[in-house]
Amino acid sequence: MKLNFNKYIEKLKELKENSLVNLLKEWNPKNELFLKVDEKGNYKDFKGDTIIFFLEEEEDKKKVLNIQKKLYSKLGNYLAPPLSEKYFHMTLHDLCNYNITKEIENCIMNNKEKARKILEEIKSSKKIKMKSLGLYNGGSAIGIMFSPTNEEELNLLLNTRKKFDTLIKQNDFYIPHVTLGYYLPIDYNDKIRRKIYNTLVQINADLEIAINFKNLEYVIFENMDMYKK
Repeated sequence: MKLNFNKYIEKLKELKENSLVNLLKEWNPKNELFLKVDEKGNYKDFKGDTIIFFLEEEEDKKKVLNIQKKLYSKLGNYLAPPLSEKYFHMTLHDLCNYNITKEIENCIMNNKEKARKILEEIKSSKKIKMKSLGLYNGGSAIGIMFSPTNEEELNLLLNTRKKFDTLIKQNDFYIPHVTLGYYLPIDYNDKIRRKIYNTLVQINADLEIAINFKNLEYVIFENMDMYKK
């Protein structure tokens, strides 16, 4: 079901609020985290491919980095190492990873040229503003949730995303976000969960960034902090 702009923003805010409220319940990270991070916080081999916008503007990367530093100053003991500034990005469409197939190499081989052909067809220098809705609990990671600022740009984003459904269909509601760091795969008791909740609510993540369609890329990742074009 297609939502208009206001309904889409309402849904994003609802998902963000639910992600925070869940921290006050019987919450523990998603099982997929155990495929991505070991108990010492090392990023494990987790190969796949994806369609992303790398953040282009140095000013935007610094804004995100400042939020990341605030987050780690409060919750660093419960998080894997901070994700690298040079890889800060917003995912448009997930493709292959170990959650959907064990045949990663074949999956990537099937996508690579098709994805690049789609990118050639849609490449433009269109730039859109993305406004932060705040920090949220992504289940296996913490990120900044964003939204477009008007209906036209929302439609551009969603219509572009849909083109990659010809490779691997994504039925999940699209949450634009920039991931800051992954949780450690440990058991989270009430006290820790309350601390995470308070931190995510208290940190002011009010910022705007720009994403540029000329920076929309097909990339292969080796783990959650290593991406290559």
